[in-house]
This record gives sequence, C-alpha cells and structure tokens, in this order.
Amino acid sequence: MRYIYTTSILLLSLSLSWAQSPDALTGYIVTKNNYHLTGSIGIIEHSHVGSMVEFINDFGTPYYLHPALIRGFVFYEGPAIHAYESKYYRNHWMYLRVQYAGDNISLLQTPETLVKYAYVDGKVVSRTRKIVQYWVELADQRIVPLNRFGFRWQMRRLMEENAPRLARKIGKKGYRFKDLYTILEEYDRECAKGKRRL
Repeated sequence: MRYIYTTSILLLSLSLSWAQSPDALTGYIVTKNNYHLTGSIGIIEHSHVGSMVEFINDFGTPYYLHPALIRGFVFYEGPAIHAYESKYYRNHWMYLRVQYAGDNISLLQTPETLVKYAYVDGKVVSRTRKIVQYWVELADQRIVPLNRFGFRWQMRRLMEENAPRLARKIGKKGYRFKDLYTILEEYDRECAKGKRRL
C-alpha cells in the first residue's frame, strides 16, 4: 500500500512539473560561483522592466531567476547549444544570448522582441516588427550596444587601441555591418598577435 502512495505522489509531482513548462529544454544554470546546476530551461521572459528565466531542477521544482542571481544559463535544442549571459547596463539587468565568444571580444544579442503598432484612422491597423539589438563586449570591459547606423565610427573607436590596422579597415568593402563575424574573428587574431609579442 505504501508503494502505491509513493508511486502516485511521484507521478503526480512529475506531471505537475511537466504541466508547468511543457516546452522546457535540457540545460543548466551557471551560479555566481561558477557551479553548473542541471535541469531544464523553460520560459525566458523579456520586457522593458527586465528579464526572467524559468529553471526546473532535476527534482522538478521550478524557479524563476532574475539575471542578478546567476551568471547565465545554457540549453540544448537538438544539436544546437544556446548560451545566455547575465549582463548589467545602465541600471538594468538582462539575459543576452551569446552569438560569438572570442578571447578578446564577444557579440551578444537581446532576444528578438515583437513590437506591435496600432493605427487609428477610421479603422484599426496592426503591424508587428522584430527588434534585434546586438551588444559588443571587449575583454574586461562593459557591454556596449552596437548600432547599424554609425557602425563604422563606433567599431573604429572600440578597436583602435588594440587593433589599429583593423580599425582603419572598418567601413570598407568586406568590413561592414554584414561582415560583423569576420571583423570579430580578425580582431581576436590581432589581439592574440599583440599578446604573443609581449
């Protein structure tokens, strides 16, 4: 009889935890002291107020974590690995997705958000558009929002101290916003050369 009660309670708790987040994906969180706690990553919420992530531990207990509480999290979606880091910018905590992680520079992205517009001119018309915000982080420095407009001047200013030759190329053919990953890889190589010379 005790076996039946134990089994029933276990099945009920598992079904409740699955019901809370059916789309949860296997992953882990990284604590402030660099421990990895395994479980599942559920809903990731972003708003103008801040970010939250649902983490379900291996026992099925859900937690809603603010970016100030952890270093980040990782989850697996098929063969793809998605990593997010907690970042602080102008009194605002957020989770940013890692797009490129080099030794000297990183590219992060705010998760895509949909903005809805409603126009009232005799009738209501709705439009939605995706907003994607990129961020650059140089080694041991704060994150900087990266803008498509003014990209050339912004990237030149960021790179001129450690990679002056590359900074002069920014804005020319092959070194524009659409070539961002190429630029980041080259910056990493230039910085590595400089370190080897020391």
